[in-house]
Order: sequence, then structure tokens, then C-alpha cells
Amino acid sequence: MKITKNKVLITIAIVAVLVMTYWWGGNAPGLRGWKPLPPTPAVPPSETVKSEPPTDTKEKATAISETELQVDAKDSEVTTPAKQEENTDHKTATQRPGADKDRPLTADEKLTIAASLAGGKSSEGVEKGSVEYSKKQGMLINETTGKDKYLTDPVPEGKPVPVEPQDAVISDKAMTCTLSVRCDTILDNIDWLDKEKVELVPEDGVIFPTTVVTFYEGESVFNVLHREMKKNKIHMEFKNTPMYNSTYIEGINNLYEFDCGELSGWMYKVNGWFPNYGCSRYQLKDGDVVEWVYTCDLGVDVGGYYSVGGK
Repeated sequence: MKITKNKVLITIAIVAVLVMTYWWGGNAPGLRGWKPLPPTPAVPPSETVKSEPPTDTKEKATAISETELQVDAKDSEVTTPAKQEENTDHKTATQRPGADKDRPLTADEKLTIAASLAGGKSSEGVEKGSVEYSKKQGMLINETTGKDKYLTDPVPEGKPVPVEPQDAVISDKAMTCTLSVRCDTILDNIDWLDKEKVELVPEDGVIFPTTVVTFYEGESVFNVLHREMKKNKIHMEFKNTPMYNSTYIEGINNLYEFDCGELSGWMYKVNGWFPNYGCSRYQLKDGDVVEWVYTCDLGVDVGGYYSVGGK
């Protein structure tokens, strides 16, 4: 028994020596340059992890860093570059008068807007088949520009093509059409109007009530407006725009373009359509309904946005 007890003690001593040798010899955790890795902490929701850029060329072309995708908590929508461009374009096209108070429109910009009220795209757009239709109606379309020599787009099918004033033949055959002149939109935007002209706006917005008037075969919308305004002693001012080979109406009843904002002016429509060419190029037909309306927002507020180049 004594011998067995001694063997056990010797065995315990040997094990103790080996443990001490392992620890102090440098194999214990924390020695000889290695340490146990700490557990990877969880990433807080408010932080964004930015990964290394991919090495593959194709991946580089399509990768977007997580930082670029991070959205501020107060934003409810992520706007892609394409959508930003679309919104910017729309804002420019329909910018309300006075919105850019720090930089007034230049004379050239105002002239461009004024001219656009006498030309641009049709209120129904350039529809499929419009080019062929317009050609068949005698409109000369430039194959390169897609417009005629006066920068007019083809008209929608079923609509009359422009007739140049120098080519119009006026007969003594009397016909009738309906004519009206209104400025209702100014009432909705009276704060934009020059204060000196507030008294010029009728309470109901009607400058010339809907009236059946006489015209002669071959006459244009301009011919009828000019005659009726003169007959009824209503002020009217206009100018010729050679680029569009048409007459542009600057003011009626002393209400001019830009009087109610930088995108304001006079527009006309016939049978509910805003032609994409000037009033002196629109040849009337018996029974036509002609409406002159004042826009404060480049046609958007009167339904004629497309006639001035909107999309």
C-alpha cells in the first residue's frame, strides 16, 4: 500500500511540473504573439457599414456604396438620379411665377417664353401618323427637324394644318364663329398681378362674352379677334414674329404677357384644341368656337401645357 501511495504522489508531481512548463513556456493564451479574438460586436442600426470596392470590373460599374444608399430618417422616399432629373425638368417647365425671385428672367428668356405661346407642340402631342397626315394636308415637313420651316410640329390627325397669311384668299362669303375672351386665371392669382392693373380685371374674368360673330371665308383667328376688339373698343396690342410667320398677341384690355407672373400671357384654342401655331395662321371654318384665355403658368392652368412644349 505504501508503494502504491508513493506512485500516486510521483504521478501527481509529474503532472504539476508539465502544467507549469506549458504555462511559463509561452504557450498560454496572450503570449507568443497570439490572442483570442473578441466576439464581433453587432452593428448598431444607425450606422452604415461601408464595404471595400469590388475588384471585378463589372462589379465596379454596378456597385453603389452603402453610404450613398443611406437615407436620412426624415426622408420618406429614395430619389434615384433619373427621378431627380425628371422632377427638375418638371419644376423648370411648370415653375410658378416669382419662384426665382433672386434671378429675374432676362429679356431673351422672356422673348423665348412669349414666342412659345405662339408655337410649340400640339396640346395633343405629336401622335403616331401625324407626320404623314400633315404632309397629306399640304404641310411641308423637314425630314431632318421633323418640323416645317416655321418650326411648327406636325398637327394631330383630324386637326387643320396652318395656312400662311400670305397665301390666304379671303372671299366675300360670310360665315359665323363663336368668340370669347377671358382672364379667369388672374382672379385665382391676383397677388401676382401688378397692383396698378387689378382694376382692369373684370369681377367675373370675362373681357368679351361668348358671342356669335361674322367672318369671311379665308380669314384667320387673328382677323376676327382684331376686328371684334376694335368694334367693341377693347384695347389690343400685337406684333409680328417672322420666325413663326405669325402674329403674337401681346395684350388685350391692357393686360399683357408677364403682367401676372413671368410665365403669363395670352393663348387661344379652337373647338377645345390649343393649336401649335400662331393665330394668324389658323384659318377659320364655319361654326368654329374660338376662345382666348389668359394663362398665369405657361398654359398649365388652362389646359394648354402641351401647346407650349410641355410633356
